[in-house]
Amino acid sequence: MADLSIEKYLRKHAELSERKRPWNIHFQRLAEAFLTRKRSFTSTISPGEFLYDDVFDNTGEHAAFTAASVFLSMLWPDSSRTFELKPVRELKGKPGVEKYFRFCTEQQRRYMDAPRAGLLIALQEFEIDMQIFGTAGVGAFDGPDESTPVVFEAWGIKEMCISENAQGFVDQIYTLWPYTVRQMLEEYGKENVHPDVVKAYSEGRGEEKMEVLKIIEPRSIVDQKPDTGVRGMPIRTVHIDVKNRVIMRESGYAEFPVAVGRMIKTIGEEMGRSPAMTALPDVGSLNALKEAVIVATEKQLDPPLAVLDDGRLGGGFIDTSAGALNVFNASGRLTGDKPVFPLFTVGEMQSAEKLEEKFKEAIMQAFSLDRLLDLNNQTQMTAYETSVRNRMRGEALGAMFARQKMEVFTPLIERTFNILFRKGYFSPEAYGEDIPADVQAFIEAGKDVYEVEFISPAQRFMQSEKLQGIYETAEFFSKMSVVPGMEAIADNLDLDETADFVVKYSGAPIAVLRTDADRDAIREGRRQAQEAQAKLAAAQQVSEVARNAGQASMAFQGGGGGAAGK
Repeated sequence: MADLSIEKYLRKHAELSERKRPWNIHFQRLAEAFLTRKRSFTSTISPGEFLYDDVFDNTGEHAAFTAASVFLSMLWPDSSRTFELKPVRELKGKPGVEKYFRFCTEQQRRYMDAPRAGLLIALQEFEIDMQIFGTAGVGAFDGPDESTPVVFEAWGIKEMCISENAQGFVDQIYTLWPYTVRQMLEEYGKENVHPDVVKAYSEGRGEEKMEVLKIIEPRSIVDQKPDTGVRGMPIRTVHIDVKNRVIMRESGYAEFPVAVGRMIKTIGEEMGRSPAMTALPDVGSLNALKEAVIVATEKQLDPPLAVLDDGRLGGGFIDTSAGALNVFNASGRLTGDKPVFPLFTVGEMQSAEKLEEKFKEAIMQAFSLDRLLDLNNQTQMTAYETSVRNRMRGEALGAMFARQKMEVFTPLIERTFNILFRKGYFSPEAYGEDIPADVQAFIEAGKDVYEVEFISPAQRFMQSEKLQGIYETAEFFSKMSVVPGMEAIADNLDLDETADFVVKYSGAPIAVLRTDADRDAIREGRRQAQEAQAKLAAAQQVSEVARNAGQASMAFQGGGGGAAGK
């Protein structure tokens, strides 16, 4: 186990920490301006410590929280309005496949939305960190019981040191956590910790702090041995007692457990950049301006006083409280001047108020709230104009939405699916019938059997142009097909594909569509009914012709007999 050298891991952590050090200064300033409860990147704060001494305006913090809330509502309103599991193209249309994946989708949504799974809480914290620090993660791990098979955690950049693979995705995470002696014994067991830890606990030093380094990284192909359990899995995790140089746990995961996203990323940098970084100069300026306005307002409300040099008060004290009585001695000088009068040292305030509004507007724009909320639009618009406006908003925000989908939400859904699959939540016993043979064959061959299709509001924004195009195309075919000589143009439109795309791009749940098998069965029943009706109509027509022919024959025969009699 030479590659598990403790010194190697400690050295790698030191290197990653040094790469992160310049960012910590930046993160500290961001936390002071936007998220005071996390202002401990370069300093230490005590739990419950008051952290707003130097904050005179909370516009930046409110903007960050609003943007995080809106982003989350657009990317993940809830599982049922966010994603669907669809079979890969090779399995589409195979018997029973569509029905099975609808079951899988509902199962996964059920357990992701379970309150004890903690997904929404984790995503809220994740999105706030993304808006402010530009880098954050969400982890998916095995749950404690059958009712909660998977749990989710938010991973902040304060604790993480990260490294990328050649494709630019985070594939290594080093985190340093403070543990008490008691916590180390509870987490790792007496047999896995250093004897000094056991000794410290026995001596009553259970609350003494120690550092635990946790590493998540890919395991080399040589070390991947499926028959060795967690120690042979593709992803390795190692927990190290830093002080005593002891590996307390080595384990593994089948896939990377923490999806780390970057809001906006510069080539050559591992850390992401955020809207808060753009807004930071305006937030600092607004805070300074607000402090000056508060001081000026205080001077206006309670201005400083001036006293004539030959006016005397008892002890030189002037009581400025309401209803106060001050006795003056003019020392023989009686003039028209007031012995005490206010000094107005504050100029006009309108320019400061206008500048304050400009700073607030700039902060809102930095967080894209003008595009996210669109609450100030008072113009009455047609449905087409609304769709165009939504398309433009989607184009403006699409890059940020797409990056979070790619780096966080897709890996999170895939990781959750794999956990549930391994625990048997998609098995024949859970499904109530056999898994479709084609799906089972793909699974046994190690092939992908599904793909994630997003149906969130953010996805609809980005697809609004496609949906509008479908409506315009359908309208065109409908109008042209009634033109004499143009009836055949409607043959170009695939109505089934059109229906699928309308549901997909409009965000409607897939359950509004019948499965292909059910649809085909209904059509077959309709065809048979139409054939039976046609046969019945033909039989009736034949019967009517025969009856009419019989009546005509009888009339002819009757008429002939009469003529002969005459």
